Amino acid sequence: MKKRLFLIALLFLFQHTASLACSYTGSEQKINFNFKGVKLLSDDSLPVGSVLAVKKVGGNVANMKRFANCSAGDVYAVLASAGLTEAPGVRGVQGGIVYETGIPGIGFQISDAISGTNLRPVPAVFQTVSAQGLSSGSVEQITVWLVKTRDKIDPSETGNNATVSFKAGPANQIQRSEYLLLQINLAFGPFTYKKTSCNVTPRGGGTVTLPKIEAKVLRNKAAGATTDSKQDINLDISCPADSVGTKYIYWFNPITANSTTSNGVLLNNISSAAGGAKNVGVIIKKDGTAIRFYDYSAYGFSKIKSNEVISLTADYYKTASPLEPGQVQAIFEVILQEE
Repeated sequence: MKKRLFLIALLFLFQHTASLACSYTGSEQKINFNFKGVKLLSDDSLPVGSVLAVKKVGGNVANMKRFANCSAGDVYAVLASAGLTEAPGVRGVQGGIVYETGIPGIGFQISDAISGTNLRPVPAVFQTVSAQGLSSGSVEQITVWLVKTRDKIDPSETGNNATVSFKAGPANQIQRSEYLLLQINLAFGPFTYKKTSCNVTPRGGGTVTLPKIEAKVLRNKAAGATTDSKQDINLDISCPADSVGTKYIYWFNPITANSTTSNGVLLNNISSAAGGAKNVGVIIKKDGTAIRFYDYSAYGFSKIKSNEVISLTADYYKTASPLEPGQVQAIFEVILQEE
């Protein structure tokens, strides 16, 4: 009997040790993310799935508690406070799931704490996955997007506060506080609603066609170098009287995938199997410099006029070698937001 008790004690000790296989550095961070007073366009014509507003926070996010070397019994979890639900049938940034804020017509997405980069943040999904092989990445900031979820927004409703927690540790103990990496406390509303705002219209229509380029010409170009197939893009902005003189930001949202390592580069949306060019994308430039997707502070108007123009160029981009000819297609949008 003594031997059996001794064996059970060893098993308990072994199991407890194995369940703490993740190694950690640093300490957890808790951040308040306040959306109060943000100006939102409540125009009924704005389609469901549109981004209404965006905010980011950095600094101490980069110093959050980090983990690595987890075992098969460990999990990485993105957990939300009780009551948060998905907005049925709505897809937002990168086609990701949108969650309700408590205000009819307004949902939100939040970027993941361990995957993605500043060039391409990855919207988080409230779920638990195996942590084996995972570790904290190079994420330096957290982004929250507000997304339209219904045809009509109810401005009389105020939103719920919410908490999103990023954790890593033993599956059967993941709710415990010592496994917290980062906690985001979200405050939604009250918002300022506007029926009208500045409007962005692509001059000549929303489709830009680049002249053809010979594959051998692009092969001999350095990545990002200007070609003779460069095409201008002019976006005309018109503003109502009550918006003139206010501050606006605009940012570039890649609808198709963008490069995670090179600024301004959209990857080809047509696979080589379907006739798409191999290792060829499109680079978008402003004033001769590659734009930065998902940058919410680099571009804007401190006091917008009744009419403004955003001038860009689109060009072919060699993403890698070998390069093979075919079709190239990419989609992005410009989002204008009043501050």
